[in-house]
Amino acid sequence: NCENKEKLFIPDDLRKDCLSTFKPDENNPSKLQKDVVSVLQSLGFGVSEESICEETGYSIDAIVTTKDGTEIAVEVDGPSHFIGRSPTGSTTLKRRQLGNLGKIPLLSLPYWKWNELGNRNDKQNFLKKEIQKIRVVTNVLKKDTN
Repeated sequence: NCENKEKLFIPDDLRKDCLSTFKPDENNPSKLQKDVVSVLQSLGFGVSEESICEETGYSIDAIVTTKDGTEIAVEVDGPSHFIGRSPTGSTTLKRRQLGNLGKIPLLSLPYWKWNELGNRNDKQNFLKKEIQKIRVVTNVLKKDTN
């Protein structure tokens, strides 16, 4: 979103320096994240893991590309992202910044929802429904801006 980028008031050279400092050096996907990615791939989606959002510097667990080319950021939120079932401040901030400054919609998957799903078929159906919801909202928003 170019209009959002202009609101940052950070010179490009400083933004690039901050981004390179902010990027994680190591990627260690959790077992939970690996399971989610595996199910996404089994549905035929293209999946790119541990991508960096250039607008925010945040690492995104996975970027899913649907058959029609729609991209969706997927964050697999394990127990460290929550206090009870409420997201921590840093998780809330990350979601807000990715939602406001990122170029693609965000799907957050809390660990307890994933763990409640029984088998692979249940997980596939859940992800299909969640991705479809995002695609519908994204298409409506695109129509409103045209």
